[in-house]
Amino acid sequence: MTNISKWFGSPIYISQIQNYEEINKNILPILELVTATNSQYARTTDIKAKDLQSIDDNLHLDPRFKLLYDEIAQALIAAIHGLHYDLELFELYITKSWATYSTKDQFISYHRHMTSHFSFVYYVKAEDQGNLFFIDDEAHKVGLNIPKRDPYFKKWDEINFAKAEYPARTGNIVIFPSMLFHETGINKKEEPRISISGDVLLTMRKGIKSEHNMPSPTTWKKL
Repeated sequence: MTNISKWFGSPIYISQIQNYEEINKNILPILELVTATNSQYARTTDIKAKDLQSIDDNLHLDPRFKLLYDEIAQALIAAIHGLHYDLELFELYITKSWATYSTKDQFISYHRHMTSHFSFVYYVKAEDQGNLFFIDDEAHKVGLNIPKRDPYFKKWDEINFAKAEYPARTGNIVIFPSMLFHETGINKKEEPRISISGDVLLTMRKGIKSEHNMPSPTTWKKL
């Protein structure tokens, strides 16, 4: 299953990772080392508590997760191709990647990512345990605005929705523009939802100049 849909002018790519059952069997024992918190917010491994020093926001560099990130890389390339970017001009980088552990009654609040072009979430263990929501950026639009809520509209469809819901399903990966506001619903089940997220940056390839896009990291100088 592969699909690209569009909400609020932003494309959302969803696919299923190949061999996800075998991959998950190998990584779940590692991710289950993440301890739950008594907070309403889900625990993420980029917090870097003492018990998580080996599981942080650089999961994409951890050799124990190599098979998964090989598949994620293929999904990212397919998504970028599907959006008609010219990959002879661009290189893709995963800049950070982390795991999230959501127990009953926990959720991830409304936010967006400010330092990447695209973001992704891969569901290691999930079955409608707090679905993913994308939200129209109404609050930041300039000018008069009629709130998208009852009773101002007669009906709701793809023309006027203010929020789109994507089910959390084991083995699925969802890729979306990082600037798109998103959140998760509350996990109402006894079992935790375990997911892996990450941020992706596009830069120009080495030797290709552009005044509009980020130049190749090979030309950067650390100060």
